[in-house]
Amino acid sequence: MRMFMKRFRVLFVFLTLIALPIVAEPQEAAVYRVEMRDGVELATDVYLPSEGKGSWPVVLGRTPYSKKSSADLASLTERGIAVVIQDVRGRFDSGGFARPFADDGWGERQDGYDTVHWIRAQAWCNGKIATVGGSAGGITQIQLAGSAPEGLAGQLIVVAPLSGYHSTFFMGGVFRKSLVEGWLKGAKWPDENLAEIRFHPAYDEYWQVQNLGERIEEVNWPISLVGGWFDIFQQGTIDAFVDIRNHGGSCARENAHLIMGPWHHGVNVTKVGELTFPDTAKTPALWPGQKEWLEHWLSDQPLDPAPPPVLYYTMGELPAGNAPGNEWRSCENWPPDSMPHKYYLCSDGGLSENPPEASVRTYTYDPKNPVPTIGGQNLLLPMGPHDQRSIEQRDDVLVFSTPPLSEPLEVTGRITATLYVSTNAVDTDFTAKLTDVYPDGRSMLLNDGIRKLSFRHSLISPTAVVPGKIYQLEIDLWSTSIVFNTGHCIRLAISSSNSPRFEANPNTGFADWRNTETVAAEQSIYIGGECASYLLLPVIGK
Repeated sequence: MRMFMKRFRVLFVFLTLIALPIVAEPQEAAVYRVEMRDGVELATDVYLPSEGKGSWPVVLGRTPYSKKSSADLASLTERGIAVVIQDVRGRFDSGGFARPFADDGWGERQDGYDTVHWIRAQAWCNGKIATVGGSAGGITQIQLAGSAPEGLAGQLIVVAPLSGYHSTFFMGGVFRKSLVEGWLKGAKWPDENLAEIRFHPAYDEYWQVQNLGERIEEVNWPISLVGGWFDIFQQGTIDAFVDIRNHGGSCARENAHLIMGPWHHGVNVTKVGELTFPDTAKTPALWPGQKEWLEHWLSDQPLDPAPPPVLYYTMGELPAGNAPGNEWRSCENWPPDSMPHKYYLCSDGGLSENPPEASVRTYTYDPKNPVPTIGGQNLLLPMGPHDQRSIEQRDDVLVFSTPPLSEPLEVTGRITATLYVSTNAVDTDFTAKLTDVYPDGRSMLLNDGIRKLSFRHSLISPTAVVPGKIYQLEIDLWSTSIVFNTGHCIRLAISSSNSPRFEANPNTGFADWRNTETVAAEQSIYIGGECASYLLLPVIGK
């Protein structure tokens, strides 16, 4: 676990973003055992300002990574803010059985709500509470928001998703194998957790109480969200902002903010995958640090300058030079105005704005020889943009590219691939990857997605697959903002696996995840005519 935590802290560069002063010798914490509604006690450290007795605004952080690892937050006491840091249920010094985020929301147990209720009852709390944290510490905040406790004055949520099912544990109905298994094992969660997660492969009630979107109207306080284009929770962070901005309470709608940088799970970095962004890709001056957010929420200090609702980094060719893009932009809501452009898959491997004649492309997908993961929105695998040429040469990968662009093309927003497919298996998966092809031939990964065919209609319940029947399948590739420069090509690569980022589908249709039997599948992608597969891009200014 020590090696895992060391790597995790390197990835999660939260303190570089919040710009807090570091105290030379952290003050001594008062340690409490805070009782939850079921009698379980959670270990809680409280740091109070040193100027004697009083009541102060409070900052709360709840973490599964040991409250001691967040002790630097205690420096906020120098600014007249009390700090509370808690080990979540079953972790480190806290009692109870640990279940990742399952007891932090609005279900049978509501540990976040109960903790806020306890804080508000203390004489040293003036009634105003803000929460901070990133990654798992951001997810506990998302879960807390759904329980809607009284007293929340603001939340700063860094790299965390709206929904555990859609953006953490599964994607398109497919298990995120490397992320989930690696994280559970590396952070030493109880072995039973994996089985509990795997016994819920569809978006059922177990996951619905871990999706803030189901209770978004309960959110009615300021929230600021931070994400990265190559982060494991990228789309989930954007979804949280969009839902809050459009469907939250009036205070939340008017005070929701989002920043999206060209970062992986370690925000505020410039080296991402095989590319290096300019120094300007770090957090812009328009985005307040944690100190400014907290003083704004807790002490009514104005933000100067006031940030726009959305700050996002539009990527471009690297090294940057004079290429368009590679700059920060702003908008009032997400996504900015764009025009949807369809790029149709062609039998000759092209991507065209004009529908081609009807044809079909085929390949064989063998679960025993899956397409290997090279880059993407990962945590414990290589992250971010990596050259995909070695993968694109495989027989089980179909590649479709535009001609070299005659002028720059900006794509900002959510990307989907709509495919017409068939298989001789009783169930299978289809994958899609979007890459930026440089004039020197490098095919740099931007986004990828996957969809289980039996979940083609809904993620709530699967629908049977009839071998040989043609189905329309939409694959969500999440979002991006990039200017494809003149001379570059836009490329879409289609296959049926991306392992170990996603669990390789055995093609057997067995519901039991412990099944080890596999069969090879013959996959068909239909092109043109009434079954015209296409890539849908949100294009700016065209």
